[in-house]
Amino acid sequence: MKKFFLYIILSSFCFAKCNKDKHENDGMPPATQEGKNTLGFLLNGQTWTPKGFNGTANLSIDIDFGFNNGIFNIVGYRTINNITEQFTIGISDSLNLISIPYTFTIRRNSVFGVSYTKLVCDYFSKDNNTLSEGAMTITKLDKTNHIISGTFYSTLSIGGCESIKINDGRFDMKF
Repeated sequence: MKKFFLYIILSSFCFAKCNKDKHENDGMPPATQEGKNTLGFLLNGQTWTPKGFNGTANLSIDIDFGFNNGIFNIVGYRTINNITEQFTIGISDSLNLISIPYTFTIRRNSVFGVSYTKLVCDYFSKDNNTLSEGAMTITKLDKTNHIISGTFYSTLSIGGCESIKINDGRFDMKF
């Protein structure tokens, strides 16, 4: 009987390790802070990373420390089977005024925003028609080496479209 319980315990550790490895190796970029130009998150449980090429880079950053006390915007798109999805995350004010790490929360009039577009569904956290919640933490802002990194999550919903849940979001960009 003791051997049976020991077998059950060891098996459960093995399966837990296998599930952990699957999640770590499912195409998500690692959560780095080195300016590796990565963006990824789980969208309703599925890995989302920029993919495809429509004539422009599928991942870009715009950062301006001289406008509105500092702003940034990261845009990524992916095209699969001729369907393009676009994701945007950023802040519209006060990047120069924060101490790192710093967490922004989504509110209708907050400086932090998220948008996601697929086909006819256009979710934007600042639109009156979009119900949204979430947060973004900037974990690194290195103006000398031109690196910004962070993590984020969000839930967005609008009438007539499936609600979306974004988890385990991360970005590591060189600007």
